[in-house]
Amino acid sequence: MRANLSLAVLAFASVVMAQTQAASVVGPTSVGSKVYITRVTVIDTETGNEAQNRTVVISGERISEVKESSQMAIPPGSKIVDGTGKCLIPGLWDMHVHGNNQSWFASFFPLYLANGVTGIREMFGPPDANEFRARLAASKIDAPRIYLGSPIVDGNPPVWPNSISVKTPEEARRAVDQQKQRGADFIKVYNRLTREEYFAIIDEAKRQGLPVEGHVPAVITALEATASNQKSLEHLVGIPLACSSQEEKLRPRYGVAKTTKERDEITIQAWQSYDPDKCTNLFAEFKKHGTWPVPTLVVDRSFAMMGDPKFRNDDRLRYFAGEAREWLFGKKEFADYREADFDREKKYYNISKKLVAALFAAGIPMLAGTDVGNPYTFPGFSLHDELALRVESGVSPLAALQSATLNPARFMDAADKYGSVSKGKVADLVLLDGDPLADIHNTTKIVEVFLGGKEFDRLALKKMLETTANSAAAARKSARKEHSPPKNSQSQ
Repeated sequence: MRANLSLAVLAFASVVMAQTQAASVVGPTSVGSKVYITRVTVIDTETGNEAQNRTVVISGERISEVKESSQMAIPPGSKIVDGTGKCLIPGLWDMHVHGNNQSWFASFFPLYLANGVTGIREMFGPPDANEFRARLAASKIDAPRIYLGSPIVDGNPPVWPNSISVKTPEEARRAVDQQKQRGADFIKVYNRLTREEYFAIIDEAKRQGLPVEGHVPAVITALEATASNQKSLEHLVGIPLACSSQEEKLRPRYGVAKTTKERDEITIQAWQSYDPDKCTNLFAEFKKHGTWPVPTLVVDRSFAMMGDPKFRNDDRLRYFAGEAREWLFGKKEFADYREADFDREKKYYNISKKLVAALFAAGIPMLAGTDVGNPYTFPGFSLHDELALRVESGVSPLAALQSATLNPARFMDAADKYGSVSKGKVADLVLLDGDPLADIHNTTKIVEVFLGGKEFDRLALKKMLETTANSAAAARKSARKEHSPPKNSQSQ
């Protein structure tokens, strides 16, 4: 999370399915008999090759065949999806989201699925990942796959409430051990860890076989983070400073900065002294150690544009009510922002775009993330915005698509299951009415989605969105009635 959001709403209460009705999927085809997607163009997410006139066979939860349509004999009466003129890609992953452990979290799920997002990485996980998974499984609702982080592990005091706050290296090690026992997929590190606490986490996580992902703490350099095998660097935090010829001068100030505003200002100063040789050396270390940058351009853009009424007039707000809607409005967090603050955020946003271009030019693979939970970062929808912003920054459409498909699979060591349309892979698929390599915006032209072989056709996807919007509208109407003053009545 980049923002200084008020995360009282991120209290880790028990997961309940308060929004199950909104999350229930209308009319999907259940997993069972084979499905044949015929005469479709299959996008190879590794090479960018477009294999035309293919038939993809789904058997149960897996892809069982990918062949030229002319070589495929389809039994009479089989379920056929006509892919003529369409493209097939793997299900998309948003690799930086929040909020999926709230009492209303299930209302996000249809928005992810309707946008072809079949997997997410939760970056502020619940206290007990095993319990979370059990509750989700018991709910029997359709949900994206969740790569589930620990709660944020931070120093004392932590930035956010309900983080795991550690005060010593010993406490840091115990936090790692506990999260290993509770089933977290990775340890999420954050800004205020001391050097001793950070390196204790790195050491203990290595011993426990857990990856460490997250922010680069303020007192750790990006070079130290990659050398320590921190697996991901979120929001590109620490990279501009590491690429500055003035890093030694600026670092002490950065280490004690209290607010996002202060850190962003120092980041801007660092970029003004950009040293290409330092960046080249840093990127070489990323390649050496397998470090994955996770830009979140869409949230950087939100910070920059929150002062623009046209930007804030977003129709996608209609899918939300209550606390979720308050998250997305961000009114309290930006109440004291003035024109100079938004000018600063615009500079920061432009730096992020330039850095994304530099990473791409250097051949550094990246992950697609949005930071859902921040203002105007919408579950599902914003991932498409992120991919478009990557291309706008100078990334190729293929590399943008890879950041949400192949790269997440490789990052999670799950390329045997996800990330490509290949025989034997899990049938998480998105059928598009356009070629995303010709125009990345075509990822929004979704015709059908498959989640583990379960088919959601165009009508089902439409109903998912309509049900979510109607549920949110009803909740907003109910809230208005509850807060309306009673009408005056006259004595008879």
